[in-house]
Amino acid sequence: MKLSVCIDSVFRELGLEDSLRKVKEEGFRAFEFWGWEKKDLGLMTKLVQELDLSLSAFCVKQANLTEPSARSAYLDGLKETLEVAKRLQCRTLILTVGSEQAGVPREEQRRSLVEGLRASLPLLEGTGVTLAVEPLNTLIDHPGYFLSYSQEAWDILQEVRHPQVQMLFDIYHQQITEGHVTTNLLRMLERVGHIHAAGNPGRGELGEGELNYPYIFRRLTEAGYQGYVGLEYFTAGDPVESLQRMAAAYSEWL
Repeated sequence: MKLSVCIDSVFRELGLEDSLRKVKEEGFRAFEFWGWEKKDLGLMTKLVQELDLSLSAFCVKQANLTEPSARSAYLDGLKETLEVAKRLQCRTLILTVGSEQAGVPREEQRRSLVEGLRASLPLLEGTGVTLAVEPLNTLIDHPGYFLSYSQEAWDILQEVRHPQVQMLFDIYHQQITEGHVTTNLLRMLERVGHIHAAGNPGRGELGEGELNYPYIFRRLTEAGYQGYVGLEYFTAGDPVESLQRMAAAYSEWL
């Protein structure tokens, strides 16, 4: 397992170049971010090569997969995002599935989501890129989001049944939604394509709050997880000092 720094959460006040240089200076070898539409992709490409950094993941252009009428827009956005992924040599795309549709039976929305994922498969074919479908907590951060439980995400992936469609297991979100994060994460690990981490409560640094990240990371390592864990947390203090603390605490996984 390897750590990646989410520059959009950790470095909210820094520009792209300063953020990536700080990631490198503090000993990390990978980074990720959220949306690509407002990023300077030319500068990012240059810095990735200059600093010898890997881009672990970023988000597909947003659309609502629970709504059949939005599927065409989603697929167009996926095509664009795959071109960006090719340019930046990124192998994982984060997919948020969208909001619940008021008055529409949940089973119909789920069917639309499954059909949208299946419609993604021809676009993914031959790219080497994995779609990582992310459940989010609806209690605090994302009220109205459709997919919150890891088990439901697992069931959807089992129905789609394609190695390039996996789950993003966000430890922070799943601690809020369901708890038992280590048990659930390890049980579903074969379908986990990416992981996010933050402290809970508060979504602060790892080590703040109730989650024992050294234990979780050891268990992931013992289980043979080879992917990235994205540090997707917020800090009220100096972000560089915060990242230094993370590098010191979790140096085994840099």
